[in-house]
Amino acid sequence: MKSIALLFFLTVCSFLGFAQDGSNTIITLYGGGGLATSNNYDVAISGGIAFHKGLVYRTGIGVALFYQGYSILSDKEAYGVTGGTGNAGMVVYNKSSYVFVCPRFYHGIGKGETFKFFLGGGVGFNMGGTETMRKWDKSHGASVGNYDSTITTTANINKMVFRVGFGFEEHIHLGGKWWMTVIEDFGFLGNPISKTGDVDYASRTFYSPAPMKPGYISLQLGITHSKF
Repeated sequence: MKSIALLFFLTVCSFLGFAQDGSNTIITLYGGGGLATSNNYDVAISGGIAFHKGLVYRTGIGVALFYQGYSILSDKEAYGVTGGTGNAGMVVYNKSSYVFVCPRFYHGIGKGETFKFFLGGGVGFNMGGTETMRKWDKSHGASVGNYDSTITTTANINKMVFRVGFGFEEHIHLGGKWWMTVIEDFGFLGNPISKTGDVDYASRTFYSPAPMKPGYISLQLGITHSKF
């Protein structure tokens, strides 16, 4: 927690550094939801605050501090069935959340630069979550080899993950220096959110999930204050 608090403090300081020079500074507060590109179970919420400062023609740098939830379900069973109906398999459910700090590069497009592209990467710290794993094998008839167990594997959730992403912002003028902002964000993890899918995990079976590092697509709506 101390490292998270320190990182939060440094991020706020960097935000204030951007804001001290009011020229060409954009501050956005946003929130929304997203879906994993694989093994998605449910919509997960996301939201945060982003600062962007223009440097040269159409180009600027910034930093975003944001929350991202994950809701992942891996269901691998014999003969390709799902829902726990196979005679052997493994089902892993992971619901976790992270706070990310990501520096970003921005580039404005079009007249007035109301459409922007951004690219960035950073680190995320786990803020909590749960994970459960059910594994079973009933393919041995009445023999001793059958088993069916459900355990909590929350301890397998990684405390820190790395993320790269890109996206687009569309700004709609509301009046004065205020804008409504629509954000489409595409994120990719550099390492899994859980050790359960690792090849060296002690409870690994033929039906264990692949490394759990899904891409994520988020749609967010925000309010932006600009100082041009």
